[in-house]
Amino acid sequence: MMRALVYTAKEEVQLQERARPAARTGEQELTVELSGICGSDMSGFLGHSPRRKPPLILGHELTGWLSNGKRAVANPLVSCGRCSRCLAGAQNLCAAWRLLGLDRTEGSFAEFVTLPSEQIFEIPTTLSSRRAVLAEPLANIVHLYRIAAPPAFFRLAIVGAGTMGALALQAGKRLGARDILCVDVNGQRLAAMKQMGASETLQVGAKAPTGVTSPPTDAEFDLVIDASGSTEARQTAFDICRPGGQVALLGMAQQRSEIDFVTSIRKEHRVVMSFAYTPIDFRRALDLLIGGEIELDDWTEMVPLENGQQAFEKMTRAPGATLKMLLSVRKSL
Repeated sequence: MMRALVYTAKEEVQLQERARPAARTGEQELTVELSGICGSDMSGFLGHSPRRKPPLILGHELTGWLSNGKRAVANPLVSCGRCSRCLAGAQNLCAAWRLLGLDRTEGSFAEFVTLPSEQIFEIPTTLSSRRAVLAEPLANIVHLYRIAAPPAFFRLAIVGAGTMGALALQAGKRLGARDILCVDVNGQRLAAMKQMGASETLQVGAKAPTGVTSPPTDAEFDLVIDASGSTEARQTAFDICRPGGQVALLGMAQQRSEIDFVTSIRKEHRVVMSFAYTPIDFRRALDLLIGGEIELDDWTEMVPLENGQQAFEKMTRAPGATLKMLLSVRKSL
């Protein structure tokens, strides 16, 4: 048996005893040390994710130990490896992909998970677990920049200053981005982005202290990343993209959005939609973390697994208080 934090009802998770998963042929067991709460986990907790139905163990960002005691991180996105998309290197588009903590696949808010051996990467002692757990969310950003392929010294805007926005900012700086604007409704998050090196921040919405409700329409950015997924954020991304520029849609907060496409057509905006990552993206993300190029240490909070309900409630009530919430599952093998 094992301890697991189970999503049992809308806005409710409970610590339960669950059966320990058995590794099948080609799989390895990972003892979970830390597991991060992702925005998609929050969506499930709030009852907004149709593919996360109770009872379900959520979670897919994790670090832990192999049976030999070596520390490791896991790529939780498993593809078939045989279809045309997998063979072309687009494993994120596999028709049979599955993810920990989604549908009926139990997640990493538990003491043990099993995954195919090729999904698991050993990590050096020089990489802390609280940084290593960022490999999965950072892989999303690595993938986005790889397919967007921005020009040298590009002007960058990021709409949405949560975990993904923060990682997009740090990675963008390393790709040569300049004049970086970050837009959000939350002043605390924007303050964090400023500390990370954003050139300018803009708080929009009802709580904007200056009464500003939207970014200036004469703003011109080469690449605008929507890391939120709300209708307002998506429209803002198009509004501040220069003629001939590119909008990258990453956030999935809302299923549908009404966008002023006629204006964007006249501006010849190019649109790239970025979903998840491939094994190559995950490996590159891990290398960035090992090299010490990306970190969120000052904006990370860690709580015990048994306090999971309080962690989810805090993220719901005060989304700007921390950028990354981690659950401490086990302290040792």
